[in-house]
Amino acid sequence: MKMGKLEAPDTHYLSGAEGWMELGDLSSALAELDLISKLFHDHYDVLQVRWHILNRMEDWEDCLRISRQMIEANPELPQGWINHANGLFYLRRFQEAYDTLSPVAKRFPHDEAIPYNLACYKCQSGELGEARQWLERALKVGDSKRVKKMAATDPDLIPLWEQGVKIN
Repeated sequence: MKMGKLEAPDTHYLSGAEGWMELGDLSSALAELDLISKLFHDHYDVLQVRWHILNRMEDWEDCLRISRQMIEANPELPQGWINHANGLFYLRRFQEAYDTLSPVAKRFPHDEAIPYNLACYKCQSGELGEARQWLERALKVGDSKRVKKMAATDPDLIPLWEQGVKIN
């Protein structure tokens, strides 16, 4: 895993991949990543963008493979863990997703995405009490206005709203 600094032209290819992804042209985004020097194909930032492209393509198995590489490369960054758990979640492996991410919550107590995602996993598992607790934790840890806005439109949290759960 190369953790050195990406430099031009690789930084341009990475930016290009992000641009193509935002435009919805996922095959061009992947092609742009392929232009990055082989030495940097497994750079953390490149893996992160590749994961997001594969996520949009709903290629969950490759998302899991990429997120494992991210975790191995840098277990001290939360994003690889979050990506891996989300890949499991998209495969409807809710308990595995929860079991992957819940221990990480202690390591990254200030990352709102972790309790937020755990709330989604528990909600989809039908464990609404735990889902609410995780969502309240996300509200305390993060920007509560932004988290509330996101939660209000998140389809993964609909079971909470259907039960009349209110968030403060």
